[in-house]
Amino acid sequence: MKKAALFSIVLSCVPLLTGFAFAQSLKQKDLIARDLPKVAELATKTNQVCGTKISFKLDYATYGDVLKDVNNQSPWAYLANATDALQKVCSTDAGKKAVQTKIKSVIVSHAANESESLTGTVFRYAVPYSGHSPATVVDWLQNHL
Repeated sequence: MKKAALFSIVLSCVPLLTGFAFAQSLKQKDLIARDLPKVAELATKTNQVCGTKISFKLDYATYGDVLKDVNNQSPWAYLANATDALQKVCSTDAGKKAVQTKIKSVIVSHAANESESLTGTVFRYAVPYSGHSPATVVDWLQNHL
């Protein structure tokens, strides 16, 4: 991956990261720092598959209790559901065209219940990561794009 592309993707994560990181423990700050390269990798691959320049963001403020959770998943794992789903939708010409036209930004957050929404060109995915998979996101995208 080109350094400029990685830097651009990492910078897109900073607005949601900044306020959260300084109010959290060192353990959480380290988790976020380790997350950023994986977030950049998922974003780059999805943008390549879809022929897009979608901005991917994790709402880190919603992940405060994740480290206390039994599954101890890193926040990038929540993003993987959305990026995997987008790649699947982009595997057809019609799906790729719909994603290129209708989604410019993706924001993923932790929540008690899974939900998807599209407001303007912003796709939001909230996930508890308890048994959910990209299939539910694929289904939602195919029914709403």
